[in-house]
Amino acid sequence: MTPSPRLQLPTLGPILRGAGNGARRFPLTIVAAVVAALAAFLAVEEIGSEDLHARLLLTATLGLPLFTGLRLLAGSWRWGAGARWGVDALGVAGLVAFYVAWPHWPEPLQAARYFQVSAALHLFVAFAPFVGSAEGPGFWEYNRLLFERILAAAILTVVLYAGLAIALLALDQLFGVDVPETGYLRLWAVIAFVFTTWFFVADLPDDARGLDTERDYPPGLKVFTRFALLPIVAMYLLILTVYFAKVLVTWQWPSGWIGWLVSAVAVVGIFSLLLVHPAADDPGDRWVRAYARGFFVFLLPAIVMLWLAIWQRVAQYGITERRYFLLVLSIWLAGIAVYQLLTRAKGIRIIPASLCAVAVLTFAGPWGAYRVSERSQVHRLADIFERHGLLVEGRVRPAAGDAVPFEERREVAAILRYLAETHGYSAIAPWFGDTLAAIDTAGMGRRRSATRRAQAVARWLNVEYVEAGRSEGEAPFRFAASDAVGPVPVAGYDVLLRVTEWRAGPAVPPVGWAVRGVRPGASLVVYRDGAVVLRFAVDSLVRRLRALPETPADSVPADSLRLRVRGEGMESVLHVRTMSGRVVGDSVRILSFAGEVLIRGSARPR
Repeated sequence: MTPSPRLQLPTLGPILRGAGNGARRFPLTIVAAVVAALAAFLAVEEIGSEDLHARLLLTATLGLPLFTGLRLLAGSWRWGAGARWGVDALGVAGLVAFYVAWPHWPEPLQAARYFQVSAALHLFVAFAPFVGSAEGPGFWEYNRLLFERILAAAILTVVLYAGLAIALLALDQLFGVDVPETGYLRLWAVIAFVFTTWFFVADLPDDARGLDTERDYPPGLKVFTRFALLPIVAMYLLILTVYFAKVLVTWQWPSGWIGWLVSAVAVVGIFSLLLVHPAADDPGDRWVRAYARGFFVFLLPAIVMLWLAIWQRVAQYGITERRYFLLVLSIWLAGIAVYQLLTRAKGIRIIPASLCAVAVLTFAGPWGAYRVSERSQVHRLADIFERHGLLVEGRVRPAAGDAVPFEERREVAAILRYLAETHGYSAIAPWFGDTLAAIDTAGMGRRRSATRRAQAVARWLNVEYVEAGRSEGEAPFRFAASDAVGPVPVAGYDVLLRVTEWRAGPAVPPVGWAVRGVRPGASLVVYRDGAVVLRFAVDSLVRRLRALPETPADSVPADSLRLRVRGEGMESVLHVRTMSGRVVGDSVRILSFAGEVLIRGSARPR
């Protein structure tokens, strides 16, 4: 009788060997993971500043793909220990430079720069072992292994954390072991950064180029790609093609969100083609090549439509970082499409390699996203100022009367706010001589909002600051009580209702006490059990405040922001803390509101 096979349980030996292999091959990757976990610990325990936590954590997470890619590159080129550590030292220098430069970048651009560098480094890992060699089947097999390791690490991380977290909770609840709330966060940091990273690098192939002889195409992946991803991509490409035909017939500009749709379809479509790439050489799957060719043929009209949409926005509002990246991505997509259609070589390494190069090249320099965007907006501002006599021979002067039309006043406000928020005013400072520092006093600090800085400059220029979305004829207002954060005197009243937002009247009468806003008319209505018991004419209060000469909008006397009404045997007073909105002709529109309603009399709660 043949003995039955024994159940093979995992043993400690292979696990330790895998962990040792990962630490030996990717030591600085593991170090970066530990530093990221420590940065998370500092954030959890609130040790040090939030800026320190963010800088250290983000810099360390960049080290994960950086050192992994460098070691994979060194391994494929058979470098000695000295060369490997030399390249690692260059990587450390790059991370130190990123850490030092971080606080000098404007806050809105910090995230953009981080994601740009992170994308470039992750793409680098996708082709690092194959730099300087011909592309073979091993390239797809290597990236398949990377993809599977990422999925396995993610699943294992979630399961391991859930199991250990439940175990800690059981110790806390059943045995009285004191487990602080921060302990769960520290556990997650260790598992998510250290364990996941170590698990991922432990079994990366020593010789990725040697995978050319492998031929392992998962059947599940094949079914998913064929019957889910590819049909969905084809459907959306058909929709985009029909829409492009409509644009040509009606000559109506593409919708503003078309850029995101084209980008999403292109990314998902290319990803799908990468997944089925090995099947293109199978005799029974020659349709894959035809599908790929058709995909890039139909992608080109969608890219043209995307260019039309981008051109329309750039012509109206100039270049910003988002439009720059969208334009560069569309040009890259067009280049990949033309390359795939006109060349015999059908390799896929060019896709991550070229996209990585684009991310690196657009990061800095006069051609980079940030300098190009700043120059574009400064040029638009100079053009408006010169056209209306505010900028003469390189120096600005206040406008005379309403020299700047309404639409261009709105553009000036948008540009000034954009510059204050993302780049600062260094590019336009020479226009003002020595006066800009006085205009923007304390404005260079982070506590002052970009809007207030832009309003200060617009006020000096004698150009009305027009908010985004405001139409001509609208007059904005904002009032805040001088004691906006003080206590509310409640002596002698029975009911206090807090109002934290301007909510529209209910479709169904509310139960109990409720306060709602009413349009048109901008009235505040008090309900009790579905019936209206009080009504405050907030619009009349706004008109009265706007009529007062030189009302300090940010510090209105509290008595001036009160309304008293009587009704059905009760007395009530409305204390307005803050409110803002717009006046259009005789109509008042409330956008934000905060205050309290105090009631006394026969309408007491039952």
